[in-house]
Amino acid sequence: MSRMLNDRFGNKPKSNKKGCLFLIVGSILALLATGVYVLVVAPLTGAVIESRHGGEVAYALMKWVTPSYGIAMLCFYGILAIWYFTPTAEEVKKQNMGLAPMLNEKRSDDSVSKKTLWLITGGLLAAVVVTGAVAVNNYRLVTHDGIHEYFFVETKSYEWKQVTGYTVDCENDNDGLSITFTMRDGKQYEILQGINSTTEKFDEQYTSVTHFAYDLDQRMVELQVPRNTRHMERAVKLYRDHALWPYVSKLIGYVELVPQPDETAEVTEAPSEEPTEAETPSVSE
Repeated sequence: MSRMLNDRFGNKPKSNKKGCLFLIVGSILALLATGVYVLVVAPLTGAVIESRHGGEVAYALMKWVTPSYGIAMLCFYGILAIWYFTPTAEEVKKQNMGLAPMLNEKRSDDSVSKKTLWLITGGLLAAVVVTGAVAVNNYRLVTHDGIHEYFFVETKSYEWKQVTGYTVDCENDNDGLSITFTMRDGKQYEILQGINSTTEKFDEQYTSVTHFAYDLDQRMVELQVPRNTRHMERAVKLYRDHALWPYVSKLIGYVELVPQPDETAEVTEAPSEEPTEAETPSVSE
């Protein structure tokens, strides 16, 4: 009954939600904030690796950088959601002023103070900062000596002589080549997949992490560590016309099965034809 009267006199109940403009502008700001986060974390990652390991020929695989982008975005859109869907005390008071108690319209008490909203907002922003700190301090360092795990400080390390076997794989076109080393304790480490940050000394010596893996493969041969190659056909198809092919072809053992033309084309000299005894002319005295 009250709804019919409200509709008749043009006094429709007001929604606690903000307008569409608030939602559109808020979404754009959340997206921009995510972009700023990416622009800050990406160079910060390189600065952290260079400051800690600048004197080494090494690169770091950043395990949490990409997931942190998604987490930061969720936090920014979470801030938008609590401000959009949660009514403040001022908004509820304004809404209640338009109610008609005689028509049994109940006052709304579902409100949150702006102080509480700002506290929640601050907590989500703090979560973004913590996420960034974890992202740039959680990585796998690959060096000439071995593999080192870091979470703010070094937590575990292995030397290359502890490797019992390794697998070179190209499981799908999107991820590309992967190399996974198995240690004596059964722990496995992949050294090509994911975002990497290289030191300046590494860039002076190597053109890519695949180039480094090629040198490491030669070391595994010297240590007589067995290699297992999988999905070679996909790797050939993916890298055959790529600049990395000289390294990939060695890593997957392609040149061992299909020698290059310059390896099979050997220059052979025609045998010298010496005259036989019957053909040798006699010298008359």
